[in-house]
Amino acid sequence: MAAAQPDERPGSGSRGQSGTVAVVIPTRCRPDKLSSCLESLAAARRRLHFPVYVCDSSPTEEDRAAVREVCDRYDWVTFETHQGRNVSAARNFCTAVAQEDLLVNIDDDLELQPDAIDRIVARYEEGSGRRVVSGSVSWGTHWTTPVKTRAIGYGRPPLEGESPDFITGAFFLYPRTLGLALPWNDRIVTSDDIFIGALWRHHRVQMLFAPDARAYHPDLPTSFDDSRMADAARDQRWHIYVLLFDALFANPNLRKFVSYETLGFLASAKFFLRRPRWLIPFLQSWIVGHLRLFVDRRHLRQLVRKELPDDAA
Repeated sequence: MAAAQPDERPGSGSRGQSGTVAVVIPTRCRPDKLSSCLESLAAARRRLHFPVYVCDSSPTEEDRAAVREVCDRYDWVTFETHQGRNVSAARNFCTAVAQEDLLVNIDDDLELQPDAIDRIVARYEEGSGRRVVSGSVSWGTHWTTPVKTRAIGYGRPPLEGESPDFITGAFFLYPRTLGLALPWNDRIVTSDDIFIGALWRHHRVQMLFAPDARAYHPDLPTSFDDSRMADAARDQRWHIYVLLFDALFANPNLRKFVSYETLGFLASAKFFLRRPRWLIPFLQSWIVGHLRLFVDRRHLRQLVRKELPDDAA
């Protein structure tokens, strides 16, 4: 591996107006996808010589070696391993190991446009106060935007003048101090972006959008096979968990609570009624989500009541 140049050594960070910048990439057992992601970042580093932290949770030494081999091709990549069980745990680990002021989280299966990092950092520097910024990710012919939660518990793009309820978790920028002060909830497996959005809103963190900071998602599933249906039914527990966290703990709203429990339930049930084999697993998962919320209630209240330090911006 070639020696790093003095201004590009891993961990030094590139300095923008608001501080140093780094990219963090949670990954697990996907060296081929990671390779494409890092190659796109090589082009993106032409102006901002940011370091990249790859945080790998691959379960076996063979898998970890394959990921490390990809990282070793680039002298600006730092390879770290952890035992986190889900995306939230991976993001918390990335926040802990990176040392720069601003962290750009990127999913390992994305390919960034060359100016994507420049543009998302520029959007952050246009703002003030506590804030995060999302980029836009291709999903087929659709480009993602921030999301407003509907009464049925599913999202839509915000209308003009509306503040979003959460941002897409695949490509976003956040201050490290904020990530340390408000960690992701590693007790949930999915819907982590909706959860952290509710928590950010409670603490008055602005969710900004850089539509010209773009990343491609080249491999998209085209159908719901049995494995995806099993995941969809199981993940309903986290779907209702995070919605009720928002309506009961983070941003209490009786109307939203009633809507999620009635209209939200019917909207989800309608999907699974069309696939009767998965109706019972869906119902079981919905019940489990309520039970998990009850078990976690003290932890959730602590997150909501936490006082943020002045530098968490």
